[in-house]
Amino acid sequence: MLTIYDLNEQRMLNQPDFFSLLDGYDYFAGVSFVSSFKIIDQELLSRFKQVNLILGLEDQQTSQAMNQFFNISQRAKALANTSDNFIDRLADQTLHLKFTKGPLFHSKYFILRQSDHFRLFNGSMNLTRRATSSNHELMWMYTGTTDDSLYQAHHKLFLKNFNEDSAEYLDRKIIDQLKNKSRQEIGELLTTDVLNAVESNKVKFSTEDVRKVVAKKAAIDDSYELLPQAATEIVKAIYTPKGNKRRTPQQTRKKVQKIVYQSFKDDKQITDVPANSLYPKPMWSYSDSGELIVQDPTTNRFYPLQANISIVSREDVVNFVQIIKSFRYNKVRDESQQALSTFMYLMTAPLIWKIRQIYRDSNFAKSPDQVPVSMVLIGRGTTGKTLLVRDYFKRFIGDHSDSIEYLQINQGISSHTNRAVDFLGHYLQSGRFVSPMIIDELNDNFLHSKVSTNAIKQWSNTIKGIHNINIFAMNHNAGSRSINNLEEITKRVYYLSFEAGWLEMDQQKYNFEILVNNTNDHIYRYVTHELNDRLNNLSGIEESNLIDDYLSQTKAIVKDLLAHFGLESELADIIDENYNYKVDRNRITWKMLIRDDGFQHVAFTSGDDQQFTVSKAIFNNLKGSAYENINQTLDNYFNMFPRELGIAIYQYDNGMILNIDKFDHYIGEPLIRNYYNKVHKSERQDDQLAEMLKLQKKRDEQNAQVIQDQTKIMNQMMKQMKNQQDTKKKGLLSRLFRK
Repeated sequence: MLTIYDLNEQRMLNQPDFFSLLDGYDYFAGVSFVSSFKIIDQELLSRFKQVNLILGLEDQQTSQAMNQFFNISQRAKALANTSDNFIDRLADQTLHLKFTKGPLFHSKYFILRQSDHFRLFNGSMNLTRRATSSNHELMWMYTGTTDDSLYQAHHKLFLKNFNEDSAEYLDRKIIDQLKNKSRQEIGELLTTDVLNAVESNKVKFSTEDVRKVVAKKAAIDDSYELLPQAATEIVKAIYTPKGNKRRTPQQTRKKVQKIVYQSFKDDKQITDVPANSLYPKPMWSYSDSGELIVQDPTTNRFYPLQANISIVSREDVVNFVQIIKSFRYNKVRDESQQALSTFMYLMTAPLIWKIRQIYRDSNFAKSPDQVPVSMVLIGRGTTGKTLLVRDYFKRFIGDHSDSIEYLQINQGISSHTNRAVDFLGHYLQSGRFVSPMIIDELNDNFLHSKVSTNAIKQWSNTIKGIHNINIFAMNHNAGSRSINNLEEITKRVYYLSFEAGWLEMDQQKYNFEILVNNTNDHIYRYVTHELNDRLNNLSGIEESNLIDDYLSQTKAIVKDLLAHFGLESELADIIDENYNYKVDRNRITWKMLIRDDGFQHVAFTSGDDQQFTVSKAIFNNLKGSAYENINQTLDNYFNMFPRELGIAIYQYDNGMILNIDKFDHYIGEPLIRNYYNKVHKSERQDDQLAEMLKLQKKRDEQNAQVIQDQTKIMNQMMKQMKNQQDTKKKGLLSRLFRK
């Protein structure tokens, strides 16, 4: 989030609207990285009569400076997307752009002026939407008159940077020719401009910097990974491996022109790849303008996705909720958590590539391979995985084509995975399409095949930019080969297990045929459209949450959608959690370990009803263990418990100590508490009997005391009555004798 310290007011401005602070001035000068010209076109040209800007760099990598100059395709794309006003302002030089011709510009400062008044900004912020709205950026701001020494110093610095340290972004000779030109035509003009600048020494790069790009070792040099292939080839065409300019300018020009024109041709070929050759209709893709593009199945033409909340009805949302709940109330065991998680991933699928890009660019430093590029639904027959991918998923995303099975993409071969990997890789790396590839009946050997696992790792580690994801359904019955649960795969493949069978039809709460027939793509269109918009405008907090949980924004949108129709409580118990395959497997593993052992190696400490002990000997009878010895097995089982849940208290040489109630909550039933109550049943009965006898004795003692007290009172009453009678007799005799 942007923070600006106002030096005049001596106070911090938290999350100010940066562009509103520019109002009231007509001259703008500055040094800043600019991700595109759109922000100049939309925010600066309408405010300022004169804009002088040095296009600095995002980081201090020499390759970025070379990329800024030699990436002709990117420069052509940026100019082709500007307005006529932008070109007019370049032509009359009321917009004057320059960039480095030597040492890098990494500073960011802006000078605003109106007559003899100025405003100055200095700090970390670049002129990008993310920097002005969502990144954590700090600037200071100072306002005054132009006779101020602070203004004079910054103005002098800018004049030196602009006039001496920078080169023209565009030669004035070609500016007038840019209007109404295609991207390729602009590229041709820029090619000539670049070659002229190099030959006339207007722009020079050090021989050492050039050598790093041209030399063979550049391919593995991390500092130069960001230099695109076309830019690299241009540098190689202009310079020798020693970093010097080639002495054959005419040949160099022809070679560079060929590279540039070929790069446009390749780009066009990628754009025109027939959708039907890669995936059944409908096709979703992503445009250069930042929009989701959807193919109309009737006209086969692509249109920008337009979807607001009005396209979703309450009936759509109720049906979605009931689909999730059917995996709770229609099954012998609740599997609604994994069902909801599959839909969350499905709704995120067209933008997984963008989330991975945010991970790559984020200051929160988390690797993009933490965002899985595939989802696999694992289960036995008739447990719901095929129902999801074939019936629910395809309708939910608006795809009415036939399902694709693994044997189709592997050309009828079940054992080797090469053809399937090639098919998936071809689509995954199309550079345009974002529709999820949904494959049913995945071969259970696929995730163990070296070809497949290497491909999965390679896709996750290297693919950048726009790409799709894979969704698989796979049978896995008891006795089948174990699932590849290695960390290198589980962080790249999202496993979800479906094992519980269905209840008898007359016991099921929801009719799945009605649910399937009522499923449409309204929610999917709305959520993906909203998600794209949010990812384009993330706040700092939202970005942090996204790095913690790549599905966080999708869940937030779905929760808002539920609340909109007054259904926020329907999935509240599961919507904030993501299904975790490892946790689920470990939960079942522990439950069956205790049950199969018959509690023989479970013990309690006298007087302690909160903890229990599991002896190491419980692992003696495990068959086919992958661990070398029992101590490693003990370590593995102890580490199955998530530390944050507080289940595993202490591990010692002969076993471990666990929390009773937290363990039971983890496995989903009061297994240990019931056993504890059973073990201590007779003890509790003895305690209850002793307590009853104690209470009886106390009551007897109380009754005896009552009788004693009552007797004492009766004796006192009798004595008082006797005394009263004696007094009466004595008084009567006295009266008789006096007479």
